[in-house]
Amino acid sequence: MDVSPLLQRYLDSCLAEVPRWMSRAANDALQALHAPTTRSALRELPVRPRDEAEMALCHNHPLWARRVGELLATRWRAELDAALPEAGATPAPRAVWSADALTLVDDAEAEENIELLRAVQLVDHAAELELHDLQARTATLRGQDTVRKNSNLLRSDLLVRAVWDASEVLGLGAPARKALMRACGEPLAQALRQVAIDAGRRLADWGVGQAAWKASSTPAARRIAPPNSGYDLTRPGALDSLRSRLSTRQASIDGATRAGVMDEAESLQQLDHNLVHVLARRPLGANGAERLMARLPFLEAAGRNDDDREVMLLIAHLIGAVLDDALLPVSVHTALAALQGPLLRVALREPRVLEDHSHPIWQMMIRLASHTAGFQDDDDPRLCTLLKDVGDLFVRLQAAPPAVAVHAQALTALDTLLVDELDAERREAAAPIAKLQAAARRATLVEALRRQVRLELHGATSPWRIEGSTPATASAAVVLDDTLQHFLTGPWADALAHAMLNDGEHAETTRGLLAVVPDLLASLAPVCSENDRRRLVAAVPALVQRLQQGMARIAMPAPQRDAVLCALMARHTELLRAPGSAAPPALTPEEIVRQLRDEELPAGPGPRAAAGDSMFDIATLDTVPAALIPETPSPGARSWLQHLTVGTWCRLVARGDWTVARVLWVDEAREHWLFSDAELGLTHGLTRSALERLAVGGLAAPLEERNLIERAVDALMAPPRHATLR
Repeated sequence: MDVSPLLQRYLDSCLAEVPRWMSRAANDALQALHAPTTRSALRELPVRPRDEAEMALCHNHPLWARRVGELLATRWRAELDAALPEAGATPAPRAVWSADALTLVDDAEAEENIELLRAVQLVDHAAELELHDLQARTATLRGQDTVRKNSNLLRSDLLVRAVWDASEVLGLGAPARKALMRACGEPLAQALRQVAIDAGRRLADWGVGQAAWKASSTPAARRIAPPNSGYDLTRPGALDSLRSRLSTRQASIDGATRAGVMDEAESLQQLDHNLVHVLARRPLGANGAERLMARLPFLEAAGRNDDDREVMLLIAHLIGAVLDDALLPVSVHTALAALQGPLLRVALREPRVLEDHSHPIWQMMIRLASHTAGFQDDDDPRLCTLLKDVGDLFVRLQAAPPAVAVHAQALTALDTLLVDELDAERREAAAPIAKLQAAARRATLVEALRRQVRLELHGATSPWRIEGSTPATASAAVVLDDTLQHFLTGPWADALAHAMLNDGEHAETTRGLLAVVPDLLASLAPVCSENDRRRLVAAVPALVQRLQQGMARIAMPAPQRDAVLCALMARHTELLRAPGSAAPPALTPEEIVRQLRDEELPAGPGPRAAAGDSMFDIATLDTVPAALIPETPSPGARSWLQHLTVGTWCRLVARGDWTVARVLWVDEAREHWLFSDAELGLTHGLTRSALERLAVGGLAAPLEERNLIERAVDALMAPPRHATLR
């Protein structure tokens, strides 16, 4: 999209400042790397990665700064091109998610995510006020009527991600890049604080004011819910027992006397008629203006007795707490307000409403709240379309009789609307889901192949020592060392899966790779004769060639590839050595340590997409930084994950910052999960182990700890300073 001249001038001025603040951050990072004892985050890292980061930074920091500028320019352009239309404009169709955008993140990149979060939080802490001001001014500059999460083009997560991705040009491995990020975290925070100050002043000098803030402008921030009162709504009569906790007023008329002259059915019919008359003066919830509490004196006058008035007071307080709920978008409050009348009418007619929180009227409120809790923008087309249909449903419910059967039908209709909305998003995400399904099939195949390889190794009659087994005879013992064992049960299984999925199980190349394990085991058998020696010499070249073909399929890093081939060559050399010849002297411990120090580390990860969907495929995560560890442990994290279902909203860490996303798809084995991001329209793919580690570390949690009605009761039970009673 074309940007305004003033916005382009702003972008150009920000890019012109990149070399200056990057130079400052690089100089401070060099000092930290040179004297790491001054930073606790650096002291825990090994010496070699710190030294590599210091050397690369000393010689190439201008190249690093230039790459940061290039990435920012590209990503700003992409973000402006993908900007959502403003209120009043015709909504553009949501972009179809590309399968290519779903990045499979390995263990090292998952650790990278933790490092990015550390750096982002340092920046946010150092420049919170400045970034807040700049976000509002940039929203005005971009022509937005309200402040959005991504209004600010100089926000911390985007800048930190650009700095990290740009460090790839330094040619550092993952440990050294981690050391670099640890070293430049605090300097970068201070530098970006000054960047935000300068940018804000520049916009103020140009006459750019601040756009208006609204409740949904900061989606990833934790919205405060009432403290958990511990009140158990699953207990029969739990809601009804709340009546005794609320103070009641003396009614102005004696409803009991009036009810005594008519039977119960006629009395209920008359009561409902009076309620409809009071409620019809102005529809409750119209434009979110009026609540049941405001109509309470008139409703109490229509009550038959004190019991009716107690129910009215309880419902008024409960619905008031519901409409004050901090976790819901404002537009959802308006939709729920339309249920005030139907809720009151059925509560007075059906005692079960206060006896059982699973009554359809409560479940409608709970399910709508849970389904929409993660939406961050009231103008989100998904939310607008859903609430329009929900509004029509609730209007029909207002005119319907207050019967359980009617509300059960309405609940079924609401569930259909919610499922349809989720299905529509799944159809848009068909490409990432298909890619994740393929990843799930591949993971299943890899695990099966690993089991097969382990069985081949374990079941071999030759006396190899596998996983601590004892050789059958000491004289014929052949040891399959750790390097070869880990290779065959790890990367080689990946290579076999790649061949089977891409070439087919019966392809000649696949059959050749499948034969590598038995052929390799045969080549390691003791050489007992000259024929055995000649056979081994003839077989080794073809075996090595097939090994290299498989390694190339999975792009195995050169150091790891060479280590495997060297280990295999050493074993073959030992087997081919003439009997009685002297063996090479064994390495001393000092020589082994020296070799380990001199061994080159694998190359760092390749370039990453500037902005795209992500797949967290991790088995382990780095120790969570102290600043990120929650105050209370998460003992129930795995239990929560066992009950996590499609459509549930969560808070989790992605791309170095907190985000809100909901479960969009999960495979049958619950090993692969796809989350859709609320604000960015992206997807996040996670394996079960990745999700577990994030959850245990406090980096993934449900957005709703308790459902809507439980939170409303918590608000009523809270001390006066927290309560929402009116």
